[in-house]
Amino acid sequence: MTAYAIVGLVAIPIVWRERHQWRSETGLFFLIGIFFGLANITFTTALMEGEVVRVMLLFYLLPAWGALGGVFLLGEKLNKRRCIAIALSLIGVFVILGGAEILNQPFSSVDIMALAAGFCLSATGVVNKMAQKIPMASRSFIPFIFCPPMALVGNYFSPTTMPVIGTVTWLLLVLFACFWLFGGTFLTTYGVANMETSRASILQVMELFVAIVTAMWLGGEVLELKEYIGGTLIIIATILESLPSA
Repeated sequence: MTAYAIVGLVAIPIVWRERHQWRSETGLFFLIGIFFGLANITFTTALMEGEVVRVMLLFYLLPAWGALGGVFLLGEKLNKRRCIAIALSLIGVFVILGGAEILNQPFSSVDIMALAAGFCLSATGVVNKMAQKIPMASRSFIPFIFCPPMALVGNYFSPTTMPVIGTVTWLLLVLFACFWLFGGTFLTTYGVANMETSRASILQVMELFVAIVTAMWLGGEVLELKEYIGGTLIIIATILESLPSA
């Protein structure tokens, strides 16, 4: 919440200055903020209260949500290659996160939050695609304005205390918020706004594989066979979506 608030303070005057351009799409403006905020809160809560692997599996059903949203709300067409890419990415996620073993546990409220997080993130992409007049700067800054107050509401129902942090930590937090967090949000927003929703959802799953490789590279973790198999499937799906249309 703090990192989002740091960028949000900078974002407010910029978004306000562009209000004349997005005023006719105020409804979509608020939907982007609400969906992204809900995705952020439900995903974070699910990770804190549930089993990380199971939460990640349910969250990364993004290709399915993206395909449904693209077809039914945006009129996108799913060709054979995209259907194959969606299937490969979903199977890849399933394999990486443990296969059938992860489904042995009963369904819970945490599972609902994980599913809701993925659904809301995909919905954010659909709404971004629907919006035609909201400038890219405002699109990118919207999450940073909506997430902090929504997080405060969530904190009211599930209180947590703010830890005491030093000056160096604050500086690192500012750098993280302004460069890493905003940079990632801007690139994601630009991508989902300029390509088909179903395609963007498939490419976003690559994030899971990158996280695993990073853990191996920086954390010294050893990849198991399931990571190699699942990662290969995700890479194939990404390559299929990167090829030009026939």
